[in-house]
Amino acid sequence: MDYFIALFLIIVIAKTVWEIVIDFINLRYSTGPDAKIPDVLKDKVSAEDFEKSKKYLRDRTYFVMWRNLVSMVVDIVFVLKLFPVLEHALSGKSSLFVQALLFFGIYMLIDYLVDLPFGIYSTFVIEEKYGFNTTKLMLFFRDQVLSILLVLVIGIPVIAILMWLLSYSIWWWPVSLFAIAFVIFISFVQPVLIAPLFYKFSDLENEELERKLRELLEKAKVKVPNIYKMDASKRTKKQNAYLTGVGRSRRLVLYDTILSYSDDEILAIVGHELGHHARRHIPKQILVNSVYIAFILYLTNLVYDFIKSSNVFGVSQPYTVFSYALMFITSIIFFAEPLINYFSRKMEYEADEYSAKLIGSPEPLISSLKRLVKENLSNPNPAPIYKIWHYTHPAPEERIKRLAELKN
Repeated sequence: MDYFIALFLIIVIAKTVWEIVIDFINLRYSTGPDAKIPDVLKDKVSAEDFEKSKKYLRDRTYFVMWRNLVSMVVDIVFVLKLFPVLEHALSGKSSLFVQALLFFGIYMLIDYLVDLPFGIYSTFVIEEKYGFNTTKLMLFFRDQVLSILLVLVIGIPVIAILMWLLSYSIWWWPVSLFAIAFVIFISFVQPVLIAPLFYKFSDLENEELERKLRELLEKAKVKVPNIYKMDASKRTKKQNAYLTGVGRSRRLVLYDTILSYSDDEILAIVGHELGHHARRHIPKQILVNSVYIAFILYLTNLVYDFIKSSNVFGVSQPYTVFSYALMFITSIIFFAEPLINYFSRKMEYEADEYSAKLIGSPEPLISSLKRLVKENLSNPNPAPIYKIWHYTHPAPEERIKRLAELKN
């Protein structure tokens, strides 16, 4: 079965090579001699801002290229050597659940330790260089420890259920149901239990802004029990706002870094988030993601059965075979990302349009988008192939032009 091993490696390598190729195309397109500030951004983005954004893009792109290359090498080492070695070391020495726990634990620990230097470099070198990072070293490692503890608390029962479900000959559909239920469960608990472990949420001090936000929520007929300010400035100077949660856990969250924006700009950004709810994007995304998860696991089940019956990698335990099968399928599915991103961008346009109509004018959202591009050093000139492949949101220039059409 050497042909399958060769195919496996070709797909894993092709995925990374293609990522690097489109990153390089985007870099050349966005920073080359023909790159220029889009006309719709010239009133906010200066030549100095543009040069700084190009340097930021260049540093981030080379960083991501190296990170992807190292990740690919680690995956290849696991495929050819470490997965079989781990299984042989663990088999027969304890229960299947303990074996799986140790297997996934060691796998994730190695992956984490390899990636940790990249996380440190990104935060304390690149983001620091461009004035975004406000994270202190102790806070960074506190976040790391909390993340590891969360993985343990959540991961142990997940692995136990997965091992039980893999005992069925056709397991893709019960695993799919479990995965979908798990995603919905996390959407409930993340705002009220997980996020507060990392950030402090407090009431808005600006009573006038809160009144305007409440009026906007009432106008949109969206029930949001809580509006909070989040202390994002402890980690970054970048700005954002989001609407999260389901039912009583739903909350509107404003980064404290975005409170320097005008009230109208903040209302327009929130209006965009409300647009996702008003246009029923959330249930649509849940449905699409559910089908997507089920499809991936269906294919994984087929590859799982093939690997187990052919003994292609010399492994037999369900946790090892599942790891091989899932890595193989997710590497292939990567090439379908443009299709998913297309529907996501379509929803973003709809949310923009809703915000403009809810506020009564597209101007505040246009103004906020321009500020976000300028202050976050966003790439104003992404390459078309890069947008198709990676952008879940339309490029700022495209969003602004569409909003301007509404104004006209």
